[in-house]
Amino acid sequence: MSEFKSNSEFEKNVSASFGVPAVRPEFVNQVYANLMQQADEKSRKSHRFLGLRPAWAVASAILGILIISVFVIGPQRVYASFLKLFGYIPGVGIVNQSSPIRVLAEPVSITREDIIITVTSATLTGDRTQIEYRIFGVPQSAYPDRGDVIGCYPQEYLRLADGTLLTAVNYGYQPVPADINEAVFVIPCIPNTLPGRAPENWELPLQFVPAPADMVVMPVTELLPLPSLQVDIAQNSPAADAPVSPDDHVVMVSKVVDTTDGYILVGSFQPQVQPGETFQQVGALEIQDASGKEIAYTYPLDVNELINEEPNGSGWGAQIKATGLDYPLTISFLGVEIYPADPNATAEFSFDAGTNPQQGQVWELNQEIQLAGHTLKLVSITADSRGGYSFSFEVDPKVYSVGVQISGTTPIGVGGGGGINRIGDVNKFSVVISYEQRPTGVLTVRLSNLTLIGESITWEGQWSPETVRTDLVANPQLPAQVCLTPESLAQLQAAPAALTNGKVLLYEKLETGAWGLVVHELDGSQKQIVAQQGTWGALSPDGSQVAYPAADDHHHIFDLALQTEQVLPGLSGYDLHWSPDGKQIAYLGIGAGSVNSVNVINIDSHEVMQISTLSQQTIIGWSPDGLLYFAAPYTGSAAWKVFTYEFSSGTQQERFTIENGTPKFLNPSLSPDGNWIAYRGADNSSVYLVHPDGSDMHLILDNVSAVGIEWSSQGWLGVSLRKPTSDQSTVALINPDSCEAYLLPIVSEGDLEGLFIE
Repeated sequence: MSEFKSNSEFEKNVSASFGVPAVRPEFVNQVYANLMQQADEKSRKSHRFLGLRPAWAVASAILGILIISVFVIGPQRVYASFLKLFGYIPGVGIVNQSSPIRVLAEPVSITREDIIITVTSATLTGDRTQIEYRIFGVPQSAYPDRGDVIGCYPQEYLRLADGTLLTAVNYGYQPVPADINEAVFVIPCIPNTLPGRAPENWELPLQFVPAPADMVVMPVTELLPLPSLQVDIAQNSPAADAPVSPDDHVVMVSKVVDTTDGYILVGSFQPQVQPGETFQQVGALEIQDASGKEIAYTYPLDVNELINEEPNGSGWGAQIKATGLDYPLTISFLGVEIYPADPNATAEFSFDAGTNPQQGQVWELNQEIQLAGHTLKLVSITADSRGGYSFSFEVDPKVYSVGVQISGTTPIGVGGGGGINRIGDVNKFSVVISYEQRPTGVLTVRLSNLTLIGESITWEGQWSPETVRTDLVANPQLPAQVCLTPESLAQLQAAPAALTNGKVLLYEKLETGAWGLVVHELDGSQKQIVAQQGTWGALSPDGSQVAYPAADDHHHIFDLALQTEQVLPGLSGYDLHWSPDGKQIAYLGIGAGSVNSVNVINIDSHEVMQISTLSQQTIIGWSPDGLLYFAAPYTGSAAWKVFTYEFSSGTQQERFTIENGTPKFLNPSLSPDGNWIAYRGADNSSVYLVHPDGSDMHLILDNVSAVGIEWSSQGWLGVSLRKPTSDQSTVALINPDSCEAYLLPIVSEGDLEGLFIE
């Protein structure tokens, strides 16, 4: 490529005007080369760069600007100013703005056999077509009932009138030509369904129109360092012998998206390690402002495209609200080095699995094994549900992982293998080996590849906005109904004595390292372990009993005072909810023919009634008049359809749709008076309230890392709040009517599953 020739007289005048040192020709040539490379890459992706195809057009455009820009705002900002082809549309994601944007004229739905597929939106740009669609009403019976069975993987496409097929590309489909405003969206089958279990070959006719003039497209600014740029730090000018490379422990911010209330930051961190070594991130990303205040953030799912573009899978993203922040922000990750102890060291032992090992069978060994100078305690071996064995180890805190092989066998999968799961001075982990057919008899097990945990490292970087935004309100007033924000959460006081007489049920990490069900007194004075390996527990309305699904595939009811257990025979389930009178329990089934179905069991008679067989359902709770509320998700969105079941008439009724719930774990909960449904929002961090008829839907907890949600009979809403930089959580009590709120004196690695206040 020929050199970029600057106008020397013009350059001198600029230098004199701004009082900056002379720029070296090789620096200008490097900037020009980088810009041309970017222009060429963007051209191949979007068919044009800033509307100009030829290289000379780009050179002409930057000739009068480049030198001033380099002197005044620095090379990284020059880079950013020329790379704003892409924009961000909330809820859509990243779009190319090099050509006019089109959208779907109106949503399109088709119903077949009570299954509804709706194309909710489409965004058409010069480089691709983005289609958003969702599905509702697929019965659980249409899906595989085993994890090792894979259902349909559809190859959706757009079909034009002339028969042209536009197939999938990254984050969308091939672009629809600008002069074509109609297409048929074809879905060969519903994702993961089994052949013949659900309607196939869906065709939805779509029409496209120009995007509305008021469509908000936020700018995406790239802050990429100049590749291969060499700088003489002392002279603040390019040098041939001082290559710039990222610091070993620097977090980079490479892209910034302006949002209506703040920013989306995207970047990477690539720790430099020695050959054969790696690293392990410990905890979540942490952001603090210049005053030391911890900044709450959410993970922006709709910019995954940008995050995944970061090199070597090192991308991260965070969406923050920018009012009241002191810059610069400090972004950090905590981690440790992982390195091999002795690549050649091995150890062997044998155990007899017998001729017919059964799923769930356990061999308690407690055998100490020496490997590479470290002692590994093999606690037990379990025949697991994946046709293989799970090996449970206890090791010293320096050991990170170990490889496990059964000699003479070929597994179909290996899982686990290590981690940082310290309980006191012991690290615990399991290794799972899966087979098509479980090995039997006397088995020889070989241990190798022991890896160790090195020093703790903090990767850190700083970021400030290019300019202070004037469109953000300095002290925004949230609606009065919002009771907790990250700022107000930090000011919460401990709950008064009147609110500490009662119990909370937590699913939490025990001292043994296992996860179980634990009942805590509200004042934090004592706790009681209900089940060493229990989950999905439910506290009875009077706070005296805990129901939970046990390992024997039955429901158990534990009496807290008497320390006795009642077993309810029959297939068990999860997501348990007691009826107000304590006589029935609603749950989601897990046995054959009842996976994810809504069921109700009578505690006295053990009679089971099946209510609904839709897939991936969740139970909301019981109203005072005996209605059972539950919800089923739309596949492919954050929407949930709410239903009720009336026992006296045996009828099911659709109530309303939650459009902004999390698609992961909605965790809805109906207040005891039947007035409110609380649920987690789409950001997986906030909590909303809505009346059971769908009215007055509003935010109540804003971006506070909410997980578990439970009501007390007195109308207090309990929410377990995950600490952003650790696995620990606290429990907050909120009065939704007055916004009175407190913290309970209970901190644990756990989630709230029951609340009782006397």
